[in-house]
Amino acid sequence: MKNKALSTLMATAITATLVLPMSTANAASSQIQSNSYETHVAAAKKVIGESVTIKNITKDTVITSNGTFRIQSALKPLFDTSNKTALTNARATIVVKNGQITDVTSLILNKAGTSKKSVYFDGGDAQISGDLTVNADYVKIQDVSVDGQLIITNRVKKAVTLNEVAVDETITLKPIVTKKVSWLYVTLIDMKSSNINLGRTKVNVSSDQTLAKVDVVGKVESFEAMTNIEKLTIDVAKDFNLYGEGKIEQIVVKGGTKVALDSGHLVNNVQVDNKNVSVTLPVIDKKELNTLIASPPYVQVSVNGYDILNTDKWTTQADRTVFDSAVASARAVANNSNASQEQVKNAINQYKNALAVYQAAQKSGTKYGYGDKASLQSLINSVQYVTVSWDGSNVPYNSPWTTQAERNAIESAVSSAQAVVNNYYATQTDIANAINNLNNAIWTYKNANKYGNNGYYVDKANLQTSVTAAYYELQNVTVSTSGTGVDVTNGIRWTKAVDRSNFEAVVQQAQYILNDPNVYQYQINDMYNTLNQAIETYRKAQNVGIISN
Repeated sequence: MKNKALSTLMATAITATLVLPMSTANAASSQIQSNSYETHVAAAKKVIGESVTIKNITKDTVITSNGTFRIQSALKPLFDTSNKTALTNARATIVVKNGQITDVTSLILNKAGTSKKSVYFDGGDAQISGDLTVNADYVKIQDVSVDGQLIITNRVKKAVTLNEVAVDETITLKPIVTKKVSWLYVTLIDMKSSNINLGRTKVNVSSDQTLAKVDVVGKVESFEAMTNIEKLTIDVAKDFNLYGEGKIEQIVVKGGTKVALDSGHLVNNVQVDNKNVSVTLPVIDKKELNTLIASPPYVQVSVNGYDILNTDKWTTQADRTVFDSAVASARAVANNSNASQEQVKNAINQYKNALAVYQAAQKSGTKYGYGDKASLQSLINSVQYVTVSWDGSNVPYNSPWTTQAERNAIESAVSSAQAVVNNYYATQTDIANAINNLNNAIWTYKNANKYGNNGYYVDKANLQTSVTAAYYELQNVTVSTSGTGVDVTNGIRWTKAVDRSNFEAVVQQAQYILNDPNVYQYQINDMYNTLNQAIETYRKAQNVGIISN
């Protein structure tokens, strides 16, 4: 069975065209055979002579079904013994003079490799003056110049690789007629200015060079391009999907039903010549750009930095102006509904470059100041005091209390920490020590908490949490005496005096309920709801100051 299959394969193998000396008597017969082959094999390009099968290759000769021939020196790389496997049962059209091959006008490679071991064909920079056809899977071709087309037939179903192959015309992928089509992977390496004519569906093309032109035609339903393309023309019969990534300068849609271009490519221009085609345009992703321009990392402006704390950064107005210009340009692109993905990408790169320059220009101030006190102030604000009692008999059931001495100790620790915050000349070491001391004091104070037994059990935990939140709002929100915020520093929250007064009244009432040992649960629940509503109202009444730092 295997021998029969091999015989069939040999019978259909690639042939070599010969131009041989012949008598006048058999010249006419030979010409008829030649014309028949030309019509059958190469209707678009005239092929000279007869075709034979390449049987074997030696160091200096090519053995064909029509005889053995020497090789002209310029063509020896094509028939190097290293290509013996690739040329097994190959067909070629050659010109022979005085027993020597002087030209190769077409070549078809039939020998397939495997996914683990490809078949290599190295042209050694030699020239084929016609078409080169790949008619088998897992073939890797390199260093050859093709004057005509490089044709990939429908027998190539898995993968083919072209490395430094110069093709004068097009790389043509023939259609495949079958219900189940798997993806064909075409890898192009150092293929400059390649033109592709794609008549086959489910083709993945990857290239390390920009493709000059890709024409997708016929019954192609999907194409994946993992490369940059100067011009992609789509003229298909029905629906079409573009996949992959890279940059495409121009897409021209000439035919199809539903053409989806929303791939991962950066598309600069889309031209639809056929208005009857429904085209899904690329989605412009501005997420990164919008994130960058949402809050540019500005620093203070100064002439010499003498007025800037040594913990802060500053630049000159000139540096700030240059960065402002980059921010404005980026925002213009973000706000432009017609901006292409390429414009968005360029805007992102220009913004990042400008930011790098801006940050490189930043210097530290020379004015002596303190370190980071925000953490210390936050810790001070977190301290929660409990009721002071002698023995807890006057403290509501299950409510915490401490002695006056324990209360005095925590208040002293808080006072010392606040003194560090208020000290303009406090160092970072001073702040770190104050944080450590206050943490220890808070731990001691909490461990000293005891629970009262006056009255009866009610659950005040939720109300206590809301009261704590209310006091936080009172501590961290200032009052604008003007009622407009013009007297409040930028970034500081404020409310009007009347809003503050109304809120304080509710907080005081809630504190009274907490301290009442004889309060009922329904009163606690009602107060909890009232206080939460007051907190929400107070927060809505807050604004942010507008005075510059």
